Amino acid sequence: MRTTRILTRRAAVAAVLVVAGTLCAVPPSASAASSGHGVKWFQERHGLPRTGSVDGATADALSRASDAELHRTFRTAADLGPEELANARTVIGVGKGAQIPEQGQVIALMTAMQESKFVNYLTPVDHDSLGIFQQRPSTGWGTPEQITDVATSSKSFYGVAPFGSNPGLIQIAGWETMPPGEVCQAVQVSAYPDRYAQWEQFARDLLAQEGPSVPPIP
Repeated sequence: MRTTRILTRRAAVAAVLVVAGTLCAVPPSASAASSGHGVKWFQERHGLPRTGSVDGATADALSRASDAELHRTFRTAADLGPEELANARTVIGVGKGAQIPEQGQVIALMTAMQESKFVNYLTPVDHDSLGIFQQRPSTGWGTPEQITDVATSSKSFYGVAPFGSNPGLIQIAGWETMPPGEVCQAVQVSAYPDRYAQWEQFARDLLAQEGPSVPPIP
């Protein structure tokens, strides 16, 4: 009888330890979910120097990468290169300066993330598309110099630039209540209209992290 009680107690203790271990253990994916692999990881995968900064070769590889690979690379602002993060902050600053609501800033960040990962392309990637929003001089978005100036191209996207023939964000009727991905498409008129929505959470997290410290850009 005593032996049975001892064995029962030992089994109970073992069960408690197992439960405690289960609660305390962190699955491998739990910590990884907070951020992506980042630019250095992407560069290593493509046989490029692991600088963490986006040079021409890295920019070219990013423009050809699959959505699956890009989602493994970019999950938080920390996964962007320093220049690309600075470009994202410019988008936010221009939005603030133009008194664009945060929802509009999220839409701009979603768009730039899908179009370029905030790389300011100085040479065309597709047709004559340039800059972080991949705007085209031939379709009325401005001169190449205007499009490749991040602050100026952001004003064009928001619809507050004093030039250009395309409707920007604030010219889209009812944009405030539309699904964000649909607003991106209404401005961009992309051949891939459904791809903007995948970056909504990234954009919201990016704005929440960087927005408070970004000054308005007039």
